[in-house]
Amino acid sequence: MLLLAGALLSAFLGYKLLGWWAPAAVACAVLVMQAVSYQGVVTTSGSVSGFMHILALSGLMSLIMFYATFSMGRSLGLRRRRPSR
Repeated sequence: MLLLAGALLSAFLGYKLLGWWAPAAVACAVLVMQAVSYQGVVTTSGSVSGFMHILALSGLMSLIMFYATFSMGRSLGLRRRRPSR
């Protein structure tokens, strides 16, 4: 759910033509929320390295997906702002 919400937010920020820093900021916010939600589940087994591994992989996946949806939103935003011929 966090991945979907972050992708939609990233696409909207791209549509609004914000800078290229926006998807990274969204990915960091989602990663913090994932860390809080995963903390109780993964760390009860005592495996800190497993917790860090899950966070690293989900952070990388979030960053790639958010930049992709940001680029799609940005291209739509640029196309809508282009003057008609």
